[in-house]
Amino acid sequence: MFPRRDSMLDVIRGIAILWVLLFHLRVATGSATLDGLLRPIIDVGWVGVDLFFVLSGFLVGGLVFDQLASPAGFSRRRFFARRVLRLWPVLYLYLAILLLAGGTPAWTMVLPVVVHLQNFATGVPNHLWSLAVEEHFYLAVAFLIPWLWRRGGPGGLAIALFVPLGGCLLLRLGALAAGAAPVAVQWQTPYRIDALAAGMLVAWGERNGSRVLVWLQARRSGCLAIAAAAFAGLAAIDDPRIRYGCGLTVAWMAAALVIVALRRVPLPRRAGALRLLTWLGGISYSAYVWHVSLGRLADATAPVAAAPAVTAWRYAVVLAGAALIVRLVERPFMRLRPGAMTAVTQRKARLGAA
Repeated sequence: MFPRRDSMLDVIRGIAILWVLLFHLRVATGSATLDGLLRPIIDVGWVGVDLFFVLSGFLVGGLVFDQLASPAGFSRRRFFARRVLRLWPVLYLYLAILLLAGGTPAWTMVLPVVVHLQNFATGVPNHLWSLAVEEHFYLAVAFLIPWLWRRGGPGGLAIALFVPLGGCLLLRLGALAAGAAPVAVQWQTPYRIDALAAGMLVAWGERNGSRVLVWLQARRSGCLAIAAAAFAGLAAIDDPRIRYGCGLTVAWMAAALVIVALRRVPLPRRAGALRLLTWLGGISYSAYVWHVSLGRLADATAPVAAAPAVTAWRYAVVLAGAALIVRLVERPFMRLRPGAMTAVTQRKARLGAA
């Protein structure tokens, strides 16, 4: 039987991409008072990436753990095929458009992204750094996790996952103390893999009956309250040494609490805002890859000059463009993934389960 899709995870994706869009595209209401009230929420939008990281670790980790525990075992070929068909078509189409628009000089900007080293390069599309972290994470998952599983079993794997949680924090603090650029600590994989490992640890706890996880899920409201307080605290931090040192640990902890609290919570039938977030979650990857360029296109074609209208036009163009890319590019390639179900198959599975 196919598992039912957890709509709340799409809600979390929707929150994450909305936060990222607010951070990069900004908002201008025309009211200085209202803009001032919104500014702390917008300025902490960088935590949307941490939500994505922890959620990615949770989902990918769950898939890998399920395969490792199955009779067939883990298949690297299947794993990489699914990742490639999920991520590359949307990304490489974006890079192709950049090359067509920029010509030969654009190669210096595009090439690091092609080989997934953009988080160690300069002069690249800044927002794509997080995709490199995830690609490096997938490589580590495919080659290290099965090895750790064979040698230490589920218990040894859980212990190993704690290493990056503390190790990345120590690396960040040491690098910042030594004068490293905050942007390097924010972007580069050795400093950021802890958020993805945290998501994997949540997935491990779910599959192994972790008492801590059960205790936290019995206190969902408290988890959300602590996460909200943590995000609010991060919004008040201006010092990059604190934000990209301890602050990144606080961010992944808060993101993990959000996932633990909302996991398998039924989506209310008449919750319009949650339905909108679910839709945003469904287009989140394409929106993330394309939003900066689509935002610039929107600003260049805005029909009016008033700030609120320009803002509305910018978000409309970005979301409509992302939805179109999902329909024409992302979903057709995702249907080719090993184990992917078509809409017809999904309906049949649900009817059969009923």
